[in-house]
Parts: sequence; C-alpha cells; structure tokens
Amino acid sequence: MPQFIDHHGTPADLPPEVVGQIRERLISGEVDEFGEKGLRVFIGAGETYCHTEAPDAEAVRRSHEAMGVPLGLEAIVEVQVLP
Repeated sequence: MPQFIDHHGTPADLPPEVVGQIRERLISGEVDEFGEKGLRVFIGAGETYCHTEAPDAEAVRRSHEAMGVPLGLEAIVEVQVLP
C-alpha cells in the first residue's frame, strides 16, 4: 500500500477529544471509509505532519476533509519508507 506524508496547520481550536479520537484510530489501526490508515501523527506548534497508508493522495485529502482539515493535493507527498 502506498504511504504518504502530509503537512498542514494545526487548528487552534482542536478539541482534546478530537486528539483522543485520532490517537485511538492510530492505536487501533483502523482504516477509514476512504481507505486511509494513519501510521503516525506529529503535532507541533501550529503544524501537523501525518504519515499514512492510502490507495492514493486523493484518499488522504478526502479523509482529512472529512475530519474538518482542508488539505490540498500539493501538501501530500508519496514516500518510501526505508528499513
């Protein structure tokens, strides 16, 4: 399955329960309705980086949009993970 890294701003009003939901999804390995599976999420001061598996970049975009995080395709990069 292709892997992707995306970068976007962290919403200032991101409720703790949403962070908890994201954490639970990562721990469970759940694949969403778009085919995206979160692998790692890095949240910093105003910035977030997500490492995911998905069929394609459009699935990543749609998954983020469903969570209320607008994401352009230019912010999504397919990556190869080295051992």
